[in-house]
Amino acid sequence: MCGAKEIMSNTNLGGSGLFNRNILSSSFILVTNSFSWYFPLYIFFTNALNKFEIAYVDLLMILGFHYITILIFAFISTAIVGKLVSSDRLLSIWGLLGTTFSAFMIFLGSNNLLGVYFVSFLIGVALGFGFPNCLARFANSVSMENIGKFSGVALSISLLGMFLVGFLTNILSFIEAVLVFTVWRAIGIIAFQVTKRKERCRGKKDVIDVSFKYIISEKAFVLYVIPWTMFCLVNFFELPLQQFHWGAEASNMVSTVEFGIASITAAIGGYFADIIGRKRLVILGYVFLGMGYALLSISPTNPIPIAIYTVLDGFAWGLFATIFFLIIWSDLAGNKVKDKYYLLGTLPFLLSSYLSVMVSPLVKVIDLSVSFSLASFFLFLAVVPLMFAPETLPEKTLRERELRSYIERAKRVREKFTKG
Repeated sequence: MCGAKEIMSNTNLGGSGLFNRNILSSSFILVTNSFSWYFPLYIFFTNALNKFEIAYVDLLMILGFHYITILIFAFISTAIVGKLVSSDRLLSIWGLLGTTFSAFMIFLGSNNLLGVYFVSFLIGVALGFGFPNCLARFANSVSMENIGKFSGVALSISLLGMFLVGFLTNILSFIEAVLVFTVWRAIGIIAFQVTKRKERCRGKKDVIDVSFKYIISEKAFVLYVIPWTMFCLVNFFELPLQQFHWGAEASNMVSTVEFGIASITAAIGGYFADIIGRKRLVILGYVFLGMGYALLSISPTNPIPIAIYTVLDGFAWGLFATIFFLIIWSDLAGNKVKDKYYLLGTLPFLLSSYLSVMVSPLVKVIDLSVSFSLASFFLFLAVVPLMFAPETLPEKTLRERELRSYIERAKRVREKFTKG
């Protein structure tokens, strides 16, 4: 095994079918299982903490400790992969830790503060250690020209899995829900072990290892990470406000509908990302989302604007999840080690999620209409860096597909006139 230096000797994996290579199957299974376990587990854990009678300051410290743990172990996994342990072995360890530590959530029921800190540490390790490496492995298993459609299908299946796992954990008891997370993660890691195969390296010269400083100094990376960060900040700032003013039931309904819409647009967006490029779709998502918040600012509690916003937000989330979690950082990495790009690219989502905890005491004093107006303004503002960002899908690929489309249309026109 070659760890972070692993690059598939079979690079043309986007051809005849989704599972036309065993290595693609293992990467696909791993990433879909990880997403559908990772996010429901995070939501379940934070909801469990909120149900306990924990002082706000203690809750802030517990979750802060939890996020720091995620960050530390995410950085550790990117530092050791390929040097101390191979990528496949690291991901196998990650799956084992996730399965084991998911079961430890049962100790949250003890309502012991020290136990809560201990569980928050374990869940932080389970979520942070290996996640950027999982995304990088998936990206390494497909070509740049086809990563869009594979990412879209992977996210679509993952969102359906999130809905299923979330639904089960909501109707089951606490202990049964913990069992669901444990079994689901175990199924995923067992399937990964069964489907993976030994990979051959093309050599270290094909992959360049770079520092985090080098990545954040790249103009293209900065131009994409700024609007992504602004979206994450807006989303997690507005979330507790929506839950307070709309009510928990209505807010949950909005989230459920958005999951369904996002699962469809993820597949569609991924397909078109390989045809018209990533940049146009990202800009479209920000424009639609800005329109949704602008409409809410006019009448923030009216069911009709809320319904329109739900559709637009679900549409945008499907595009953003596909592009910002799986596609764009792989494009920017190119022939460089992708693990670090994925770690830095997913940081805005992780760090912004802590904002919801910090904002929660202020929901009563923040005007909802003003908040939505500011959200709309910042989302439209986020489009500005994208205007200067480069298109990451190779120009040659775009031109070839445009030419192929033109030839196909010309053939159809000729056949029509020939028949006539």
